[in-house]
Amino acid sequence: MTPRTSRTTAYGEYVFSNLASCVRSGAGLYNYGELAAMVGLKPTHNFRKRVRQMVAEGLLKLTPAFTPRGGIEARFQTPTNETQEMPF
Repeated sequence: MTPRTSRTTAYGEYVFSNLASCVRSGAGLYNYGELAAMVGLKPTHNFRKRVRQMVAEGLLKLTPAFTPRGGIEARFQTPTNETQEMPF
């Protein structure tokens, strides 16, 4: 089996550079639609694939969350460092 090579595309670079800074500037958990709206894109399959790639690389943290209708959805936030001090 051949190893998967990751291709760097303009779309991927745009998502990686802009999404990380947008999520860092806010404080909360965001779903795919909210993440896509932050960077002016639609939550397509390719966008979701890039977000999952960011989670795999540790740039975002995946957190399951309950919806008001009783379902579970994926929400994303910036990864927190355990050594960060809490502001009091």
